[in-house]
Amino acid sequence: MCKFGLEENNRIRHSVRMYGHLDDCFIRISKILPQYTPEQIENHYKKYLDEDAPPINYERILETYEKLQAINIKNERLRKLSNVFLKFYLNYLNYQYLYSM
Repeated sequence: MCKFGLEENNRIRHSVRMYGHLDDCFIRISKILPQYTPEQIENHYKKYLDEDAPPINYERILETYEKLQAINIKNERLRKLSNVFLKFYLNYLNYQYLYSM
């Protein structure tokens, strides 16, 4: 995978300003930078160079991850508790069966 350098970034920014209104913008840019595919250029632009894109909210991502971890821990505890309850209940039924005869 090719890395984008400062010169490539500047060319992409300039070309998007020139061709950004066209549907084939990234295809035209890939003709200027033939070592990259239009998909690579578009992904790189949208991920790293687009000033209009909203910034990544890492705090929200971390909060969501922590919530999911808490839910997973709770589910794991419930699963263990239900297994313990099931063992006791089966023992109880076995006890009832043995002593009912």
